[in-house]
Amino acid sequence: MPVVTIQTPAGALSETQKAALISKVTDVVVEVEGFPALRPSVHVLIEEVPAGGYGVGGRAVDVEKAKAALAKASGQAAQD
Repeated sequence: MPVVTIQTPAGALSETQKAALISKVTDVVVEVEGFPALRPSVHVLIEEVPAGGYGVGGRAVDVEKAKAALAKASGQAAQD
């Protein structure tokens, strides 16, 4: 019974994104194992880490600020 754990800042993923992630990770595990009958036994856990409990590069991650920065960067990239 494979178990895949994914940790993400709380609020970073919508319910739709979580469902897609679970589905696609399950697909990958089944593909890598090469055993389709394994699918019902693949467990994917998404653990949401509360604000202030997740950091990158020595700094706590603020999900809303990160989303805003990504949106801004995407807008600038589209203009370039």
